[in-house]
Amino acid sequence: MNNPSTFLLLNLPMLAIKEVLSEITPLDLINFSMISRKTRLIARHFSKQPPISKYDIILNIYEPHGVQIFHGENLYEYEIVSYKPEDGLRVENEIIKQSKYSEDPVTEFKNYVEYAIEVFDWPVDQLYFYFHDLNDTSYSIIDWLKLRVRSTDLCSMSLFSDQISDDYVSYFLENVEVRRYLTLGCTMSDNFQLTIPRSVERLEITKSAFVTFDQLSSFNCVSIHLSQTSISNKELNQFFKNWMASKSNQKLQDLFIGIKDLESLETIFDLPHEVIDPGTVRTMHRLNHPFPVAGGIDIKRDDGAVATCYTQFGIGSLYLAMLVHLNF
Repeated sequence: MNNPSTFLLLNLPMLAIKEVLSEITPLDLINFSMISRKTRLIARHFSKQPPISKYDIILNIYEPHGVQIFHGENLYEYEIVSYKPEDGLRVENEIIKQSKYSEDPVTEFKNYVEYAIEVFDWPVDQLYFYFHDLNDTSYSIIDWLKLRVRSTDLCSMSLFSDQISDDYVSYFLENVEVRRYLTLGCTMSDNFQLTIPRSVERLEITKSAFVTFDQLSSFNCVSIHLSQTSISNKELNQFFKNWMASKSNQKLQDLFIGIKDLESLETIFDLPHEVIDPGTVRTMHRLNHPFPVAGGIDIKRDDGAVATCYTQFGIGSLYLAMLVHLNF
């Protein structure tokens, strides 16, 4: 006689199986698919239908390597660790996690990602790559990403390192397709020349001391966020003059850049402009999110486009923001 506590899922009608699979976590769904060829075919079949088809993958390429699966308001993570983890699922910082020990975490990570993409066809929505050890492993991972990983049009890619990473960043950008969003948090040499793919619309550089006036002028992106740079106040003044004359950065709608102090504004805005009364509050937009801006400085492009500039204090820094009015 069968054990009465055993639930024979595969004996249920297909519609009932779908309901069960729709309720379990994506981590359990992958585990279920690995049981046999039959469970893999069933899981693959239902992965093409909502709600399972709505999953997105987030790749974390740092220690520990992890694959996060995002669905609705829930975030799940499969991480590969170098110690013996506890069994089953657990919750950490509102993330539902499952850990697995591996002596070769990079290979285990690659195999898991390839399996999820092959069986379920889940797209990569975000990628975080930390160049911790600057060695051949980083190059091999980049080569693997180029051949195996399919990103979406909205995929966000972020690169990080505390060491000078010129060669690795260049190799990544030359070999991996970056669709729209790029965050660069790597330490770069002072003379590094960053070439941004045409497909990148939103660029954020958190360690941007290497960015020069010429490089900023070449970034033909919708959004550019930089911290402190080597760009002088006179060069920022020329940058805005070029924008006003339609000579550069015509796609730019959102600029965020570090400046030295409020006195810098006198040199930067030594050009035609209109100072808006601080009591005037207008609604501006960044990434389609509305927020109020009091006062500011308006500048106008030769085709009639208007941008509002204002200052904002960050953590120990002062930033100058420019937002182009969307009603142009």
